[in-house]
Amino acid sequence: MPTSGGGFEQAYNAQAAVDTNSMLIVAPAVTPACNDREQVKPMLNQLTQLPAALGKIEHLLTDNGFYSAANAATCEAHGIEPLMAVGHESHHPGPFERFTEPPALPDNASPAQRMAHKLKSQAGRKLYALRK
Repeated sequence: MPTSGGGFEQAYNAQAAVDTNSMLIVAPAVTPACNDREQVKPMLNQLTQLPAALGKIEHLLTDNGFYSAANAATCEAHGIEPLMAVGHESHHPGPFERFTEPPALPDNASPAQRMAHKLKSQAGRKLYALRK
């Protein structure tokens, strides 16, 4: 993997899908690829292979390193609602941001627009907080 000072170092990128109710790791992965955006599809493929007894995967909560419009669309294609941060947000939003709902989306909103809208809603912020 590339290092911050230039050059390369033998390193790996680990991913873990965690059930937010039990806090158990349900799907681990290790890759030499340094870009997290490339890890959404392989993880979704791994998650869809889990036994049905574990329940249906409803949401994918990730930081902004995993975000792309294509990844949001891929999640929806798998029947999973994506909640990927689309950028760095303030740790202390003002009261109007915290306690109001965003304006309604148009009917033709893209998966990425629907996801960003959900993250601004109170329900979306509550769900996304489970990632922490």
